[in-house]
Amino acid sequence: MMLQEPTQDNQDSPPIKGYTLSPLLFDSFNTISLDDLDKMKLLGRFDSKFVFHRSKLESIISQMAANYHVLKIKNQTVFHYESTYLDTDDFKLYLMHHNGKPERIKVRWRKYTDIQKVFFEVKFKTSRKKTEKIRTEEPAVLPELNQAQIELIASLGYQDYCLKPKITISYDRITMVSKSENIKVTLDMNIRFENMVEAKDLPNLVVAEVKSRRITPKCLFIEAIKKLGIRQGSFSKYATGTAILELVKHNAFKPELLLITKINKETNEF
Repeated sequence: MMLQEPTQDNQDSPPIKGYTLSPLLFDSFNTISLDDLDKMKLLGRFDSKFVFHRSKLESIISQMAANYHVLKIKNQTVFHYESTYLDTDDFKLYLMHHNGKPERIKVRWRKYTDIQKVFFEVKFKTSRKKTEKIRTEEPAVLPELNQAQIELIASLGYQDYCLKPKITISYDRITMVSKSENIKVTLDMNIRFENMVEAKDLPNLVVAEVKSRRITPKCLFIEAIKKLGIRQGSFSKYATGTAILELVKHNAFKPELLLITKINKETNEF
């Protein structure tokens, strides 16, 4: 199934760099509001990730209508995100991930451009592979961390870490929520990595993430995606973008980089 190129007549989705979806794709979905989505509070969760070519996306989504709500705000179902990740000059946080440290953190500013909201977020991975997140809403992205943010990071065991913006990752996201369980699915596309020097676009890549309170959730989305031969694996947008753009050790992320190369070679036909 082919994804449509953007057109000015598409009123159901916002303008998207690279490609957009059929305007009829979500017509049979029930919708969920942002307020209802926020009530889920999946700040402590387990994540299951899948990476695949964009040509498979509509086929997967079309199977979800009976079992999932889709987030819709002001007639939009696709939303633009910008995440700016912070690290030390020698990329200590990135290297913790690369070197397999079971307990580690990521620090970022996240901007929801469509609803004009900004959050400061600290995500930390526990030894049980559970992801916890602390977030505070802020009026704008600050040029440097304030005292409260520095103290928060220090309280997690990262004293004297001088964190600076290192990479901005922008993408378009679709969010679906299971009707029967506390499970959220996000679909990220039109991914762009950018540091202070260069940028890299991944127009063929889709990163799907299933977020649940269970370590091995069973849901229709995972069943459908596995039937297409798409395997679950580890994929960090921050780690991947840093490995691509920066002169850093990246041997541990070679499988992800090879997967990107493989997906880029796939055709647009499905």
